Parts: sequence; C-alpha cells; structure tokens
Amino acid sequence: MKFMKKLSPLALATSVALGGMVAVPSVASADTSASFSIANMYLWRGQNLTQDGAAASGSLDYSHDSCAYAGVWTTTETGGTETDFYAGFAGEVSDFSYDISYWYYMYPEDDTNTDYDENNLSEVVLGLGYGPVTLTAYVSDETQGASDYTYLTFDYELDKFNFQYGMWDYDEAGNNEYSHITVMYAATDELTFGVTKADNDVADDATGAVEVDPMFYVSYSKSFDL
Repeated sequence: MKFMKKLSPLALATSVALGGMVAVPSVASADTSASFSIANMYLWRGQNLTQDGAAASGSLDYSHDSCAYAGVWTTTETGGTETDFYAGFAGEVSDFSYDISYWYYMYPEDDTNTDYDENNLSEVVLGLGYGPVTLTAYVSDETQGASDYTYLTFDYELDKFNFQYGMWDYDEAGNNEYSHITVMYAATDELTFGVTKADNDVADDATGAVEVDPMFYVSYSKSFDL
C-alpha cells in the first residue's frame, strides 16, 4: 500500500500501486467511503504480484473528525487473495502532514492449498509530508519467521503526476534488497497510467526474484461516499 481513506483523485489512483501512504485523509467530519479498482496487474512496491493476469480490488474506509481512520482493503493476486486491515491517525499542521498507522496483511485463500495464515505479516507505517513531498517508512512488526525489514518511499506530487523512489532494507543478509522508481499519471479522476523500473544489485537476476525490466501499469478506480 498499498493505501485509500478520503484521498485526492491522484492519491486514490496511485496509493495501491505505489504501496505508499501518499496523502492525508480529509477529516472535517466523520465519513464512510468505499472504492473499487481494476488494473492490468497488482503493482506493489515496484513489483507485479499478479503474474497470471489483471487485479481487482476494493476497500471500505471510515475517517473521523478526530483525525482517526480505519478500513479494510482486499485484492486478487497470484494464487489467491490478499486482505489488509489498517487503522491510524493522520492530519495536517500548516504545510506539514503526518500519518501514523498499523497494517495487518492476511492471505486467507490460495489455489495451491498453501496455509497462507503462516505468511500473514504486519507493519507500522510512519509518514511525514511537507507540501508535495512525502517520506514514508514501513517498519515490519510481525514477519512470521522471515527477516525484519524497513521499506522507505520518497514521493513527490506535481499536478497530475506522482514520482516515487522506494527501497528495501533488511536486518539480515540474503534478502532481495532492491529499489525502484515509479511514475504515475492521473489522466482523469478514475483512469491512471504508470511505469515502474526496479534495480536489484543483490540477488541474481536469473532467479526471477525481482523483475528489473520496466513495467507499464493502467488502472480504473472509482470511489463512493456511503
């Protein structure tokens, strides 16, 4: 999250694809909303998680005038589904914005009959923005036996464009620590185009663990106030 709430059209269209909290929800009053999106892939942190086709996703979100928010987001991905639960607190002070949240990622279904409950994970997400610039840290909280990590993003929003640089930092050696650059363009409130390019200096590219060729992204999203 990638990530929803009461976002601007560009932020709504790019939040899932970029895997980042790139905007702050509108919290002038309590609000419940829903969203639906279909895309040519599940683009997550510079990688395609639906190698076998398109991805469909949807969310249900609640924000309160106290600046608190919570929601659930679900999507199709290769081999099954993913469902994310999140809650946080976000707001603005002058030109500064902040977002502190907790995310729990569930993988309840899998076509290969794998028990995905063993792969559930959670993150603490810390975001700080100034004007069009946002820096976000995703810190692993529970990784079900895998290495702890921090995923960092730097976003710059310019009119209908969002530019993002993301990178992984693992606590243990032997993991794929790659970085990526992703550019998103919101052609309309619903239609978004993007391109992403990852760079992997650690793992052998022949393993296919990290896709380093440029990937092109297109999605159609719609949000509704409930």
